[in-house]
Amino acid sequence: MNRMIKVLVVLVILSGCAVLVAASYYFAPVIDANQRGVVMTGNAAAGENLKVLAPGKHYWFVSGYNPITTTLARVEISDKELDLSSADSSGTELVTQDGDTIIADFSVWYHIIPEQAGLYLVVAGDSDIHKMVKDITIAAAQEEAAHYNAEKFYKAETHSEYLAAVKANVNQQLADRGVELTVFKCSKFNYSKELLQKEDEIKRAQFKIEVNKVKVRAAAVAALETEERAKGRKLAAIQEAEARKESVIMASEAQIVAAKNWVTAEKIKAEILVVRSKAKVEAMQIEAAANVFSGTEGERFLRYRIADSLADAWTQSNNLNVGKNTSSLDDVVAGIKNLSTPVRGEAAK
Repeated sequence: MNRMIKVLVVLVILSGCAVLVAASYYFAPVIDANQRGVVMTGNAAAGENLKVLAPGKHYWFVSGYNPITTTLARVEISDKELDLSSADSSGTELVTQDGDTIIADFSVWYHIIPEQAGLYLVVAGDSDIHKMVKDITIAAAQEEAAHYNAEKFYKAETHSEYLAAVKANVNQQLADRGVELTVFKCSKFNYSKELLQKEDEIKRAQFKIEVNKVKVRAAAVAALETEERAKGRKLAAIQEAEARKESVIMASEAQIVAAKNWVTAEKIKAEILVVRSKAKVEAMQIEAAANVFSGTEGERFLRYRIADSLADAWTQSNNLNVGKNTSSLDDVVAGIKNLSTPVRGEAAK
């Protein structure tokens, strides 16, 4: 009897285990890819014993979840779009530092941080997360807009700076709630009429300034070209003057050379005339001498002169004084004969 009871107890236990295993398999919770499961034990409101389950099927007891002592909550982590427009306007109203009003059309996306899904449940609970993110984002956008004046806000390069500052501000506030702003951009900024008129005036003034700059640059280029042309004309005039100067110098030098050549030519002519005159005189003298010493008388006179010259030569060679003739006539005749007789060597020549 006791043995039968033991067998029945074992069968009941085995049957219970089998049923429990089957229930764990068939009733195990499944976490989708866009979800995170949060297992809460004890005081969930205080954030105690929280465990985040990844996507997939989680068996009882094996994954840390059991339906007896724990609670499982699924948290959606996919991005959600947020509409910031109010009922009475098409966008978010921003007031700049100088009091101008701008209407911005923001595009906002947010999600719950997967790793902080348990923190989100503890902090946000059953509150409207959509409204919470919207209120924080609008407040941050208006707060950051107050740091800019309208003219600076109008510039395109300011927009990226402003949007980055708003996003950082919002995420700083949402970080302790397990939520994150993933996208924050503005499709359009609608400015006031006064600001648009002012900016249009500024653009026209800047356009005039640019036109004047272009005109000034063009005038400067034209002035430079005029100056270069003037320099060119001046250089040409200088070169022309130098050329004229060189030509005058060359002409003067040519005249000097011509004058020198003329003087030389005249001198040569004079020398030729002198030579011709001398030649003519000599020819006349020769002709006159020829006339004087022609004939018998002329020959006798010539012989007399030769004899007289020979006598004088003999006297000088013998250191005799012509006025004091101490030699005999025979000595003189013999001396003249010696002088008139050529030496053998000279005769050979």
